[in-house]
Amino acid sequence: MLYELTIPALASSRRVPIERPDALGISEKYIEEFLASHLVELIPEEQLMLLAQERQFQEEADILALDRKGTLFIFELKRWQSSAENLLQVMRYGQKFGRYTYVQLEAMVQSQQRLEGALSTRHQEYFGLEAPLKEQEFNQDQRFVVVTNGVDRDTLEAIQYWSKKGVHIDSLTYKLYQVAGNPFIQFDTYNPELDLLMEVNPGIFIVNTNRTYMDDAWRDMLGDGKKGKAAAYYDRKNAVRRISKGSTVFLYHTGVGVIAKGKATGGVQITDYSGDADEKFFVPLQFEWALPSPDTWSSRAPKAYEINASTGASNRFRQTVFNASEEMRDAIQAVWVARKG
Repeated sequence: MLYELTIPALASSRRVPIERPDALGISEKYIEEFLASHLVELIPEEQLMLLAQERQFQEEADILALDRKGTLFIFELKRWQSSAENLLQVMRYGQKFGRYTYVQLEAMVQSQQRLEGALSTRHQEYFGLEAPLKEQEFNQDQRFVVVTNGVDRDTLEAIQYWSKKGVHIDSLTYKLYQVAGNPFIQFDTYNPELDLLMEVNPGIFIVNTNRTYMDDAWRDMLGDGKKGKAAAYYDRKNAVRRISKGSTVFLYHTGVGVIAKGKATGGVQITDYSGDADEKFFVPLQFEWALPSPDTWSSRAPKAYEINASTGASNRFRQTVFNASEEMRDAIQAVWVARKG
């Protein structure tokens, strides 16, 4: 529910009604493009490892992802009103991808994400597991998620029916509003682990160097050690859009720690990557400090566990981009200063 606060007459605060897409002149294509460009906010990267996104003219699920146990999550982004047909569609995908072996999953990810190395190794690094899963542990179970504008009674009854049969189906809804004549959309990040997901916005960001998918992307981001960039690629490229000029940005290298701190000197820029048009989005950075040589990382980079211990939090740093608190910023800086000498 969304309310417009009326101060001081709070009891008279008006509830903003949920609108139908057609009443706002919003087409299915608009919703499709919006959801596709905000995947990093819809899918929790700290809980799910993205495997693949739907390609045009292919009979595929909108999103496929793995959790730390190897369970395959199948997302269907229904851009319009929900119906029981949505479940039939997502379950057809379940029948197809639920049969995929580890080898087939790995081949799919390598073709779509340009995954370097074995999927099991990257999965282990992504979730910080002590040992990689065995091949037979991947895709032993599937969970289905239908993302839609409202869930009608037929769909709810269908979800309840299949849940009793042992089929895991979740619904994730978005809502449309009109405020001062402008359309607004509201949705929550999917949260399969029921974690406490907090959104802060002090203009401080942690950007992952994408080691899981690209071994050398960090070199491009660190640049010459004085000027560099915060970059994201392919399915995750829109994640850097939220970084505005003047923001503080830390670069985090998975398995190592924070390897740079800088200020965004401009807005988002778009360029080609590895021959693919417009698949790299980046924000230029001026570094306050950086560790361009891997030889210095183990001794000088602030580690994730050190930052969490200092803040009393349990942040997961493998996300492409996430908002950091002022407390986290100060904790990183304190470790850096202590080691600088």
